[in-house]
Amino acid sequence: MKMVCLFLILTGFTFAAKAGDQLKSLQPFYIYKTTKNTAIKPGKAKVTLHFNSPNFTDIPTGYQTIIYYSVNEMEETLVLDPSFTATIELPAGKTVFKFWAGPGYDEVISDTIQIEDQTENEAKVNFESENMLIEVDKPVIYLQSPVKLEFSIRVNPTNDFTFTYPAYKDQWKGTLYSTGEIEINNQKYPYLFWDSKQEFKFNKHSNGYHVSKAEVIPFLEKQLSNAHLTSAEKADFITFWGPRLTQYESVFIQFYLQEDCDQFASLECEPKPTAINRLYMAFSEWNDKLESFTHPAELPAFKREGFNVLEWGGFELKSIEL
Repeated sequence: MKMVCLFLILTGFTFAAKAGDQLKSLQPFYIYKTTKNTAIKPGKAKVTLHFNSPNFTDIPTGYQTIIYYSVNEMEETLVLDPSFTATIELPAGKTVFKFWAGPGYDEVISDTIQIEDQTENEAKVNFESENMLIEVDKPVIYLQSPVKLEFSIRVNPTNDFTFTYPAYKDQWKGTLYSTGEIEINNQKYPYLFWDSKQEFKFNKHSNGYHVSKAEVIPFLEKQLSNAHLTSAEKADFITFWGPRLTQYESVFIQFYLQEDCDQFASLECEPKPTAINRLYMAFSEWNDKLESFTHPAELPAFKREGFNVLEWGGFELKSIEL
C-alpha cells in the first residue's frame, strides 16, 4: 500500500510540474535562468530578452522590429536582430519591466522582480496580439460602366451591419447608368453605403505615413490621384476624412488595398466586373513610437476600364502610450 501511495504522489507531482511549466511558458514575462558573473560591474546586472509573437515572422521587407521598454519607469528603445533577442544592462535590485511592440500588441508589464548583483539573466517576453474594436466608417461603393446595365452586389461584412443606405436586404440589386448613377426601387443614388463595428488586428504593413496637419489634404489628393479616383470620388473621400484627420497636429496613416480589405468584408458582384478596386484608410494621432511603422509608398493605379467597382472606407486606430 505504501508503494502504491508513493507512486500516486510522484505521478501527481510530475503532472503538477508539467502543468506548471505549461503555465509558465504562457506568462508574458519571466526569467528562466540566472548565473553569477563577477566580470559585470558591482551594482549592475545583465538581462538577455528573448521576444516572441506570432506576428514577428510576418514583418514585411524593409521593417525593423522595434521594442519600446522601460526599467523602473526609465524609457528606452530596442532594435531587434533577426533572432528577436537583445541584451540590456541595468542596476541590480528591485525592478519592474514594461514592454510594448506597437499598436496591435498588448503591453507586457512584469511584477516587481529582484535582479541580483553581478548576474546574467535569461528572460522570455511573450507578446499577445490585441484585437481592437473599430468602427468601419463609411465604406461606400461606386459603380462605373460605359453602358447601362442591370447589376446585383452582395456585401459580406465580418460583423453585422450597423447601417446601410439604401436599405440592404440580402443584396443590392438595380440599374447602373453610364453617368455612374445607381437606381434601386425607382430611387437614384451616387453610391451604396454601409458601415459596421468590427474587431481588427493591427500588423506591420506594406505602407505607413507620418503626415502633418498642413499636409493632410495635399497628401490625400496626391495618393487618390495616383489610384485613379475621379474628381467626385476624391471630393467625397477628402470632405469626409479631411476634418477627422486635421483634428490632430499630425497623424499616422495606412492604406489597405484589394484583398487586404477582405478582413472587413467581401464583395460579390454580377455581372463580373473588369475590376473590383478597394481602398481602406486607417489613421491614428501621431506619437513618436509609431516611427518604426512608417513605410512611405505610392498607391498603385486602379483599373477603371469597362464595368468596374470602387469601394473606399476607413477607421481610426487607438494610439497607445507606453
